[in-house]
Amino acid sequence: MKILDSYLENIRKEKRIAGFAVALTDEKAVRYARGFGVESVERPQVPVTERSLFRIASITKLVTGITVLQLVAEGKLALDAPVKEIIPWLTLSQRDAEKALTLRHLLSHTGGLPAEYTPDGPLEEAALEPSLQRELPVAQMASLPGDGVFLYSNLGIRLASLMAEKVTGKPFTLLAREMTLSPLGMNTTTFDLHLAATYPLCLPHEEKDGTFTVFHRLQENAVRHAAGGLYSNVLDLCRLARFINSGVTDEGKALLPPHLLKEMKTPHGKDPTGFSYGLTMRLEPYRNGFLCGHHGSAPPYATSLMTHKESGLGIALLMNTQRDDLRTEIPKKILDMLL
Repeated sequence: MKILDSYLENIRKEKRIAGFAVALTDEKAVRYARGFGVESVERPQVPVTERSLFRIASITKLVTGITVLQLVAEGKLALDAPVKEIIPWLTLSQRDAEKALTLRHLLSHTGGLPAEYTPDGPLEEAALEPSLQRELPVAQMASLPGDGVFLYSNLGIRLASLMAEKVTGKPFTLLAREMTLSPLGMNTTTFDLHLAATYPLCLPHEEKDGTFTVFHRLQENAVRHAAGGLYSNVLDLCRLARFINSGVTDEGKALLPPHLLKEMKTPHGKDPTGFSYGLTMRLEPYRNGFLCGHHGSAPPYATSLMTHKESGLGIALLMNTQRDDLRTEIPKKILDMLL
């Protein structure tokens, strides 16, 4: 695909990206995968490849949603039952709001919980529950559950992951591995920074006065694993894209019943900027429908995984330089070129 090579190389130069990787898949296999630029400007002889790992940030929420909804399918969790049935200590800043808050609200960001981004924090997963016990009672709610107001909230996703832990007795990262990552064949994808560092790993870059510098610190916060803690490459993400489009793994296994996959792709809330949101699924306007997937931002990483049901195509984009505007632009441009 020389035209695609040319377009992406021009993007790298014009938009000044230290390194990025792109992959295109249909419902059966990867059709294009390539890296551009370098994993680190301090090692210019090491190019980005399709196997290079990046922090994928909020693309993680897709894995979280698939994992939690499997527990719904098993009857261990319910979308519309009060969260308080699973988390008895739950107290929110708005009086009695905790009685109305449901898992559906958490997964669709319509529960009124505020935004939260704390990239550094505890390294132990066991800190998840104590952190939420401290944060939730004082977090100022923007609306009440059931008001239908969309407000992107990592707090809500963290709370959903705690619910999953409570009904299974397992750490969320283990659940995600057993229930979603392994069945999808995403064997390189990991929450473990120590493991990620054993693979080709793209380091984060900052640009100042036209010069790239490596950001010599990889931020880590174990209580936010479910909201944005995964490292992955574009090849693994193509496996996730194929599942989102087809509803089955590459081996033909349906991880979710069709009605729950449909719930993920059904708009539950709408952002003022124009996109809609399902259950841990961003719905990006495109032509007469939506692209389904998620973007991610863990500065200075910027990422995207978007799928197009009508064509069966999925596009993974991972960048080690903060270029959030390109997360929407590049996938749509590639689809325009192909369709």
